[in-house]
Amino acid sequence: MAESKPPVSTRRGDDGTTTLLGSGRLRKDDLRIAVLGEVDEASSFLGLARAEAGEGELGDVILDTQRLLYRIMGDVAMPKEPNTVGEDDLRRVEERLEEWRSRTELPREFVVPGESRLGALLDVARSVVRRAERALVAAGYVEAHPQAVRAVNRLSDLLYILARAADGRSTPSRG
Repeated sequence: MAESKPPVSTRRGDDGTTTLLGSGRLRKDDLRIAVLGEVDEASSFLGLARAEAGEGELGDVILDTQRLLYRIMGDVAMPKEPNTVGEDDLRRVEERLEEWRSRTELPREFVVPGESRLGALLDVARSVVRRAERALVAAGYVEAHPQAVRAVNRLSDLLYILARAADGRSTPSRG
């Protein structure tokens, strides 16, 4: 007996609306939908970077960052639910930022992305994360999800450092 596969296209969005968890139908130009799209795009670019990084410490940091972005998307999608992104997440991002900063040489001049393929992918992800941050602010999430906004702000800094590390400016892990 052939197994039934769910449809890929429901055609329900042909009218310019989409379904958002617990919110019913929303217009596709709703600010929440825009925020979700920006965060999803950042995670997708990080997926490209993770595929390039392969297994290892850098790949693990990128995967953890993608998981945080998905949790941020959950907070945005379900604003009436308790936030899942909190102080512990912010602290974790800040600790990683300091750890990688301590072992990565930062250039003194403006960086033109492209020194390495992985570094360039991380720079694209960083710029998309910054766009996602602007979308979070525009949609009013500074008040609703302050830790998520702060975490995204720190993530862009972390991705800058990781890009420089990928460009060959870091020393091996000390732990």
